[in-house]
Amino acid sequence: MVIIDRKNPLPLYVQLKEAIIEKIENREWLAGEVIPTEFELQEQYNLSRTTVRQALGDLVTSGTLTRIQGKGTFVAEPKFEPTRPGVTGFTQDMIDKGHSVSSKLLDFSMVEASDRVSRIFNIEKNTMVLKIDRLRFVDEIPIGIHEVFLNVSITPGLQLEKYNLANVSLYEALRNEGIDLGEADETVEANVADEREAELLDISTGNLVLILNRTLSLKNGKPFEYTKMVYRADKFKYSIKLR
Repeated sequence: MVIIDRKNPLPLYVQLKEAIIEKIENREWLAGEVIPTEFELQEQYNLSRTTVRQALGDLVTSGTLTRIQGKGTFVAEPKFEPTRPGVTGFTQDMIDKGHSVSSKLLDFSMVEASDRVSRIFNIEKNTMVLKIDRLRFVDEIPIGIHEVFLNVSITPGLQLEKYNLANVSLYEALRNEGIDLGEADETVEANVADEREAELLDISTGNLVLILNRTLSLKNGKPFEYTKMVYRADKFKYSIKLR
């Protein structure tokens, strides 16, 4: 049990955050339940109002807690959490966790490769690549924006236009087309939502988002896919198994 200790070098608000997280992890406070008020936490832990507000504010920002105007502060629902033992698609990740998945196709077109995409694919700038832009929903909640670029110059005969990618997994469609996927590299970083991202994800501009950048090669080692994935930080958590 976490005890607030003024001799502990950790700031008091950090200790309070740990105490609250422990209660949630131990299921003393359940998802959807209202937690004690700021005043009650002040009394319980003998802390100042400023300390309590800072701890709660941080936990709201991280998505551990959520505030409802006029009703109080609640334990947030668990974040959607894929676990990646290998190269899998978003659809399969979420289905494996028992969620329903849907998408809205925002763009499916041939575009000129940007500087970044051309460097990743090792192709001439302005070479035409296939862009697939989708808004992803989990349990009918907008969770992420997937902007995909495919180096279709190395896969002649690829016919993705015959698939309804609003409902079909892109990786499933690629495998159906006989594309042998190889290894992928991913980076993860935090950022704040711009106006477009905020509108699509139904959040406020400036809210935290989690950004994943993935580069996927074919079995022959040639870079084939570059994807930028933007997720709501209050609804999405990323887990990786290390072996």
